[in-house]
Amino acid sequence: MEGASMMHVKPTQVASVSDNAIRPLIVTDPKIRKMLQLAGLRFVCSRARWLDSEAIRIGKALTAGTMTSDEVDAELANMGALDLVYPELMGGE
Repeated sequence: MEGASMMHVKPTQVASVSDNAIRPLIVTDPKIRKMLQLAGLRFVCSRARWLDSEAIRIGKALTAGTMTSDEVDAELANMGALDLVYPELMGGE
């Protein structure tokens, strides 16, 4: 494979854990980059479908009275949604 680059990640740009900064890896091969982007988009779509189904389930339980507001808060906290939901609902940041 003469002329083909076997290195698709620039070694100097690999994410460093020591400085607590999260930096994306730089992928130089356009085909691999596109494949990674598509995989990332598929993941986001599947996570969105899961989040939607969980929100519907919890909403139905709250409406039916089978879950209390405190239980819903706990579920939202477990899903990581409290930080996103409550500031906006309460008119905060």
